[in-house]
Amino acid sequence: MNIVVRHYIRGMLLHVLAISVGFAMVMGTFEVIDKLDKLVKFSPSFSDLAMFWAYITPKYFKYLLPMSILMATLMVFGQASRYNELIAYKAAGGRIKRLFIPFIVIAILLSAVDFAVDEYVSSRFNLEANNLLYKIKNNRNRLIYKTMDIWFMEKKNMIVNANFYLPEQKTLYFVTAFITKESGITEIIKGKLCVWDGKSWVIHDGTRYDLKKLVVEPFTAIPLGEFSAINIYEENEFIADEMPFSDLYSYNNRLKAAGYNNQKSLVDMYAKLAYPFTCVVMMLLGVAIASRFKMGSGLINAGIAILISLLYWIAYAMAISFGYSGMFPALMAPWVIPVLFAAAGIFMYAKMPE
Repeated sequence: MNIVVRHYIRGMLLHVLAISVGFAMVMGTFEVIDKLDKLVKFSPSFSDLAMFWAYITPKYFKYLLPMSILMATLMVFGQASRYNELIAYKAAGGRIKRLFIPFIVIAILLSAVDFAVDEYVSSRFNLEANNLLYKIKNNRNRLIYKTMDIWFMEKKNMIVNANFYLPEQKTLYFVTAFITKESGITEIIKGKLCVWDGKSWVIHDGTRYDLKKLVVEPFTAIPLGEFSAINIYEENEFIADEMPFSDLYSYNNRLKAAGYNNQKSLVDMYAKLAYPFTCVVMMLLGVAIASRFKMGSGLINAGIAILISLLYWIAYAMAISFGYSGMFPALMAPWVIPVLFAAAGIFMYAKMPE
């Protein structure tokens, strides 16, 4: 690797780090401000707001990393093109396509970083952020963990366990409710499912164990009241944001084993694999554009990167929506836009003038 390539790599990585971290911190601040009007009546402490900001910032890093790659590429190579550095490189015998190969490799590595951030940081921090929101609003812990093997407490006298939860259907499956008093557990109610009927959660088709009277009796339906602990899922929070790919994969397997095929969660699962590939797509587009056109100033290059990213995200969001609705197969929906944009980038790369 010659000194020219090292120079460009160093400049690009520094730009990627500064842009992605900077924008993520700004977007996290905007989300805190956006929620502040709803939270201020609960008198949250400054430390709670600071923790919420810290929990949600990695989410924006994950989403903004591809745009940062495109912006950094246009800035670094746009400046090189503007000052005829690429022409000088070619005049010295360098091949422009070979110059960009290390950057494609770096984009692949950054895709792995993007996936790892979601798998090990962002999803888990989103869960903590939602738990913190619930604690601020209700002055107690949510005591609910993801959508598999859920445990939460209601009304100080009821502990509920469920195998898994489908928020779109407002249905808990394979539910056990432990009714407690000061003396301990007095009653256990087990049912195949628990459904919200508009007024109360009703557990169906199960068995009731009265530990005081030592009586066991089957039942068809028993109302359990309202479960406020899971209401947070109805407040524009997406369960997929709380679950890394590995957990979402297990969740969908359990749904399938139980006889359910949730299109939305399948689309979300495949999207966790498809979205990091956007890093490679943006790098291909960036080097192809910078090598073919004489770029302007840094602000103009940043504007071009933002415009391309917006067009990409709009198309990507539409494809995901088509997947949710069933118009696209679950596997196809998250991949169709990355593949189309990657094909355009590869075509432009192949036609790059030497």
